[in-house]
Amino acid sequence: MIALHMGGVPETAMVLGPILLIIAFLRIARRNEAENPDAEDDWDADLGDLPPSASETRSASRPG
Repeated sequence: MIALHMGGVPETAMVLGPILLIIAFLRIARRNEAENPDAEDDWDADLGDLPPSASETRSASRPG
C-alpha cells in the first residue's frame, strides 16, 4: 500500500478520474445525438395537452 501511494497512484487517479468521466459523458451524448439527429424538427406547436379555448372552438365551428 505504501509503495502504491509513494508511486503517485492516488494522485493520478484524482487527476485522471474526472477527465475520464467527462470523456465518457461526451461520448454518450454524441452517440445519443447521432441516433436522433432531427429530434428538434419534430416539435409542433399545435400538439399540446391543453384543450383549445372556448373562443377557438366557436370560431372553428362557424362557417365562413
